[in-house]
Amino acid sequence: MAAKYQVALVSSEYPPNICGGLGVHVGQMTAALVDQVQYELFVPRFDNYSPTHPSIKLHEVDVPRASNELELWLRFCYATALSINSSPISAQLIHCHDWMTILAGIKLRQMVGVPLVFNVHLPEHIGSRMCLENIGLVAADLVIVNSWGVRGELLARELPIGRIEVVPNGVDSSVFRPDSDWPRDDGYILFVGRLVAQKGLDFLLQAFAVVLHRCPESRLVIVGDGDLELYFKRIAHYLGISHRVHFVNWQIGPDLVKLFQRSQVVVMPSYYEPFGIVALEAMSCGRPVIASRVGGLIEIIEDGVQGYLVPPGDYLELARRLTGLILDPRKRHEMGDSARARALSFSWDSAAAKTVNLYASLISKPIIPHPVQAIVDVSRDLFTEHMGELEPIGLELLGLK
Repeated sequence: MAAKYQVALVSSEYPPNICGGLGVHVGQMTAALVDQVQYELFVPRFDNYSPTHPSIKLHEVDVPRASNELELWLRFCYATALSINSSPISAQLIHCHDWMTILAGIKLRQMVGVPLVFNVHLPEHIGSRMCLENIGLVAADLVIVNSWGVRGELLARELPIGRIEVVPNGVDSSVFRPDSDWPRDDGYILFVGRLVAQKGLDFLLQAFAVVLHRCPESRLVIVGDGDLELYFKRIAHYLGISHRVHFVNWQIGPDLVKLFQRSQVVVMPSYYEPFGIVALEAMSCGRPVIASRVGGLIEIIEDGVQGYLVPPGDYLELARRLTGLILDPRKRHEMGDSARARALSFSWDSAAAKTVNLYASLISKPIIPHPVQAIVDVSRDLFTEHMGELEPIGLELLGLK
């Protein structure tokens, strides 16, 4: 048997401490690659991570208290670098996920002298986060994204990105599967996601108020948590639909699967969505999905086949499509059948195979040291504007202090 690749993986999330697609991705991909990769996995300390495989050595990093999210992740990056400096690791490659971990990756690339992979799950659009992301895009030997839409978005920044590859996310179709009595359902519309502006729940609530005129027995189940939970509850109250809307907080595991299985239709009304793992999970459970025509969702759902794609924010069109499916069980069944078949083409094993091939292509080549100042210069305007927010930890990690 060939020797395993040695990879230092830095992530903000790992099961069961997940709050979105990033954590799902890291958990699934590491599990799929344990026969080929030996991971040194660095994550914030939570003391309740799931049992891991011997090929995943978990390092829980103590993070000092911080006054805001940016400072928290800068401290995490600094603590991770200190941990490796005091207890050196054997790594052929460094793999970081999103802006929260990239400065750790850049520092480790300098310390260990091996290639850096930067996974971008959710691109940033403003402020210090985008500044750090831009620096990572240029500093990395390879950038991995989850959709062609994200690839195009990042390339449009016209940064000197060395290499960028698309590796779509997958779904565990043995877990997310139709129930034994499929296509029977419990008569509700389902939303699963963070309760933040990006996810478009306000748009869905407006549409649902219209749906109730034709389908007064319909229910909307909202699964998730986030900063805007109270705001969305107030919208439901204002629209006079609170009695038909149920907020059930974040769900994982069998409870989440059951919610998918018993729904009539799943809605992803996002204003922006780089990929859309929720869509795949719903489709794998044999449920049609109505989603906004944005980002990676258009690469997953064929309009009129596994569900419908609607313009983001067009609540009347969303209401029309929802009403049509609620009143047509046969159509829901046909689309659910097609959705399951489509989801089976997205597997974590396929994503893992692509990723390990990318690892191999990097490990076989020597890295070229690059001046950190030159990396910073590509995002000079953003960096200058937000330098104060990065001091002193960020500058020290970049070797500028």
